[in-house]
Amino acid sequence: MTTFMFKRSWRKILLAIALLFTATIAVAGWYWIYFSMSAARPFEVNDPRSSPRVLIATQGSEFKDAVVAGVVDHLKARAIYVKVIDVAALPGVNAGEWNAIVLVHTWEMRKPPKEVKALVDRAGNSGKLVVLTTSGAGIFKMDGVDAMSSASVVAEAPSRAADIAAKVDAILRTGVEK
Repeated sequence: MTTFMFKRSWRKILLAIALLFTATIAVAGWYWIYFSMSAARPFEVNDPRSSPRVLIATQGSEFKDAVVAGVVDHLKARAIYVKVIDVAALPGVNAGEWNAIVLVHTWEMRKPPKEVKALVDRAGNSGKLVVLTTSGAGIFKMDGVDAMSSASVVAEAPSRAADIAAKVDAILRTGVEK
C-alpha cells in the first residue's frame, strides 16, 4: 500500500511540474507576441540628392509610428531628405552619409536592440544621434548616450516628436558634416 501511495504522489508531482512548465511557456509566448515590435514600413521623403539628410530608424508600433510621422511632417516642408527604415536595417547604415540619425526603439529584455547598440557604437560621439528609448516604465536608456526615454503613451507622441524635431534642428543648425 505504501508503494502505491508513493507512486501516486510522484505522479501528482510530475503532473504539477508539467503543468507549471506548460503555463510558463504559454505566458512567455503571450508576452512575446503581445509586446514584440512589428517591422517599421520603410519610406523616403523629398529628393535623395538633397542636403541635409536625416535617417530615422524605428520599430513598428502605434506610438512610434505617431512620433515618426510628427518628425517627418516637421522636416518634409523644409526640403530635407528623410529616410525611414526599420532598426533591423541598421547594420547596413553608414553613419557618415547622414547629417542626423534618429533612433526610436524599445528597451527589450533589459537592453536596446543589438542593431541600435551597434550603430551607436559605430557613430560614437559624432553629434548626429537623437535617441528615443521606449519602455513600460519610460525610464530606461543606454548608458553614456544622450537619449530621451518615454513610455509608449500615444497621447504623448506629439510632444516626443516635437522634442526629437528640436534636437534634429539643433544638429542641422550646427552644421555637423556628413
